[in-house]
Amino acid sequence: MALHTLNPWRRRAIRRAAVLLPLAFSSVAQAKPDDRCSATALQTAANYNYVLGTQAFGGNHDFAKDSTLLDQAKAIRALGSNILKISLGKRQAGKYGFGDAAARARTELDYLKAARGLQQTLDLDFKYYQFWVQTFTDADWHHGVSKAAAKQYYDEIYDLTAWLLKRYAGTGKVFMLGNWEGDWLLNGGQGKDTPPTPEAIKGMIDWLNIRQKAIDDAKAATPHDGVEVYHYVEVNLVKRALDGKPSVALSVLPATDVDLVSYSSYEAIKQSPSPDIDSIRQPLTQIVRYLEGQLKPKAGLPFDHRVFIGEYGYHADKTRPLTVEQQYLKSRYVMQVAIELDLPFALIWQFYNNEYAPDGTSHEMSLVDETGQRRALYYLHQQYLQAMTNFVADSCRQTGMAPSRDTFRARALDMLTTLSFDKMQRMAQAERQTAAAQ
Repeated sequence: MALHTLNPWRRRAIRRAAVLLPLAFSSVAQAKPDDRCSATALQTAANYNYVLGTQAFGGNHDFAKDSTLLDQAKAIRALGSNILKISLGKRQAGKYGFGDAAARARTELDYLKAARGLQQTLDLDFKYYQFWVQTFTDADWHHGVSKAAAKQYYDEIYDLTAWLLKRYAGTGKVFMLGNWEGDWLLNGGQGKDTPPTPEAIKGMIDWLNIRQKAIDDAKAATPHDGVEVYHYVEVNLVKRALDGKPSVALSVLPATDVDLVSYSSYEAIKQSPSPDIDSIRQPLTQIVRYLEGQLKPKAGLPFDHRVFIGEYGYHADKTRPLTVEQQYLKSRYVMQVAIELDLPFALIWQFYNNEYAPDGTSHEMSLVDETGQRRALYYLHQQYLQAMTNFVADSCRQTGMAPSRDTFRARALDMLTTLSFDKMQRMAQAERQTAAAQ
């Protein structure tokens, strides 16, 4: 295909690749090779940020050998991902197999210490963890935050942060403490069309700032090295903000000092009924840029950009093969746009499906289906992660340096375009045939 026939985003990516890729495997005068990178190429590759991953929340699967959570976490690690997003909240505890531990807990840290499978999950060799952290206390910020509630919020997050910093010192792990879709929290269950009250807006601002201060204070007071903890707020109704309506992005975010923002992106990515990368790129770009503009400047963070996609995904119906292919293509387009925009992460919902139609039909929102069979989306992630891990390791071995982010992104975009639905579907079908023959 001629370069001039491609869209501007793709042309820029190809030009970057032409310039940057040769640098990844040659001696670069401007950067001094590091012998440690050459000697520890696999470890360097294991700790690199590949941006794309998934998450583990519930799932109607009964083939777990360990706890439901630990089983999913091990399977996600085997996928090749070094990113894991889970819940540390009461609502998911029973689905993970930790209901008794949650019932006895009075704080998040109580729960974490009492749930052995949860600790085992954190001990796995993931680099990045994202947690939904609500509260195990009785405090409720929707009607304002009293002094007593503020202390409960502060102490709970401070103690959790300090424990993570101490326990995982030297591991290189990065923990991000955040929340479930913030606009639903702000509405307090009043319904999608009911605007949040001024009292709730003020309460959420105070709640988020207390959590941020607790994390910052714990980091300042706890000697630590080789481990980090950050705070994020997740938003999900940014179009309301763009329309000037009360929302987390418009009414709350500018009044906080949070480290990062997660965007649960369904409102932006479902505009096109058929696979079309431009209809995904345009709203995502608009919303990500808007959210970046709502953040207060903050130094010392490990990412060039502070907004990431905390959730994305599409329904499919396996009795209608075209929907499965469309789901795949749209998901891949979101992945490509996330790389183009240089977002820290983009996490697909999810490893095991937990969404069903009223008649019990699976919405197929998973990498692995209810029988344990890997879907084409699984192989999309597996092949991408395998190729990019090898790319980083090879760069280390051959140049003494991990690839720059621009070099990585150019290669990642090129790799994603080679992972066609037909190829990945054939891999999934081959697995099913092998399983059926056994």
